[in-house]
Formats: sequence, C-alpha cells, structure tokens
Amino acid sequence: MSNYNSIEKIISEEILRTNEDNLIARKICNTVYSGDIKKKGDSVVLVGLSEPTVYNYTGTVSYEDVSDASMILNIDQDKAFSFKIKDIEELRSSIGLKESQARRASYNLKLEVDKYVLGLYAAAGQTYTDTTVTPSNVLKVLGEIKQKLEEVNVPDGRTFIVIPPFIKTKLMLAGIKFQINNGVNGTGTIGFTDELGYDVFVSNQLAKVVDGATTKYMVLAGSYSSIAYAEQVLETQILDKLENSFDKAVRGRLVFGAKVVKPNELVAAGLVDGTNEI
Repeated sequence: MSNYNSIEKIISEEILRTNEDNLIARKICNTVYSGDIKKKGDSVVLVGLSEPTVYNYTGTVSYEDVSDASMILNIDQDKAFSFKIKDIEELRSSIGLKESQARRASYNLKLEVDKYVLGLYAAAGQTYTDTTVTPSNVLKVLGEIKQKLEEVNVPDGRTFIVIPPFIKTKLMLAGIKFQINNGVNGTGTIGFTDELGYDVFVSNQLAKVVDGATTKYMVLAGSYSSIAYAEQVLETQILDKLENSFDKAVRGRLVFGAKVVKPNELVAAGLVDGTNEI
C-alpha cells in the first residue's frame, strides 16, 4: 500500500490546487481562521472580523469580548468522490492531465463548493429590487448595487460582484472592457472594471429562483470580509481491491463550511435576463 502514498498525496494536492486557482469561494471569502479541521462537525475561529466599538472616554477603559458566536465557523459540509480504476500506472500517468479522473473529481468538488457558498444569498443583509437587465440599464443596476455597499462604508478595491454569464454579455454590449479574462466555459471569469469599481467574477453556480416562466439569478455583491470559508481535504485513498471485484478504486473527501459574517456588507439581487438590444 505504501507504493500508493505518493499518488494519494498528489491527488490531494490536485484538489487543493484546483480549489486555490479556480474556486470563487476562496477568492471572495475571508479564509483566515485558527484551529484544525479533522472531520465534519469541527469548528474554527475566524480571525480579524470583529468591529471594535469606539466610545467616549470618561477616565475608565472597558474591554470588549470579541469571541462571540459570530466568529465561529462550523464545518458542516462533507463531499466525496469515488471511482474504479483498472490500472494504477495508468492513473499515475494521467494525474495532472486536463481530462484525468483526478482532475475532473477536483473540478466537480469545486463546483459543489461554489454552489454552496453562492447559495448563501438569503443571509445577505441587503437586497436589491428584482430587475430585468438589458444593455441599456446594466450599468445603472450594478452601479446602484455598488452604492448600497458604499453606503455602509465598504471602499473601492474591497468589493466583489459575482454575476451570471448573461450579465457579462450585457456589460460587453454596453462597452465595458475587462482587464482580465481568463475564465473557462463561463465559470470563474475574473475581471476588474474601472467603470464599476468592483472585482467581477462570472459563475454558472449562482442560485436560481424560478417563478413561472421567469428565472432570477441571485447575484451577490459584497466586501471581501462579508463571507467566511474554510476547507480541508480529509483523505484520498487508493483501495487495492474492491469486494467481489478485481478492480481497484480511488476515493476522496472534502469537508468545508461557509458563513455570512458581515451581512450588512453583502447585497443579494435577483436579476432576470432581458433583451440584448441596445
């Protein structure tokens, strides 16, 4: 079994590297915490999120306790993958290739994490009126969402927005050019626009709310400390022989947790795809 240790380690690193490079959750969330994650059900303490109170000094100093419940993040999500293999050497040689099973497992874990984090829209402390978006009003809509963040003192350079691909199309038709454009299949595109003042992420994992023939995409905009996220690859294993089979197998687990910790710095907006006519 020791012969498999290096492969198991490489697969674990593949999962972490995929998450580090492509996971929107890691890009928009506060990921600074203390404590070890060893299993589902663990919790970690979030670091640097509390807001000290300023008070009138009258000769006496009092000290706040910042270890409140809002600073605790529960690791309550547990995702796994498992698949059969015929040949260990074939698995070894395929690791790192774009379409390898290990790479696809890592990618699919990433999608599950993003779907969970972006699904926290109901915990946002601010909302924007449901709106049908076209190229003629897209700048107005995103500008007004940004205004909500500015009104709670979130400065430029510290705000993100996650939009579906159709909003990106509307922005491009409205003449907005992204400084960076390195997404894959409409998921994970990142850019910055001077016109909007946001870091812009594009994802197909945003939550959808269907009302009859209308589908609202729950766009999220916020500060980089509004949501907290933590993860741990618990294990990746190669099983030398499955019961009642000559096949070998690979399996792995990722546990994680996410929480809206500064709801007033997070805006949820139900946006509907309108016409592309300018």
